[in-house]
Amino acid sequence: MADRVTVSWRGRDYEAVRKDGREARPEPGPVWQVTHEGAPITSFPAGSGDGSGEVRTKIVEWLEANESRPSADVGRQ
Repeated sequence: MADRVTVSWRGRDYEAVRKDGREARPEPGPVWQVTHEGAPITSFPAGSGDGSGEVRTKIVEWLEANESRPSADVGRQ
């Protein structure tokens, strides 16, 4: 199980950190919080056996699905 994953996508680096307990709030369970240059852009539920490859895939899928959103709007999740 990974606790931290870095993804490079279209010349930018994104960091995902697994958060549990109080760190994960307001979510009800563990989450992956995705940031770019320290700013949170999204989060998604973390599974107990998430591997780094699975997490990278989820991040890239989210980035591709949201690439048309204005930069100022990203992070308002």
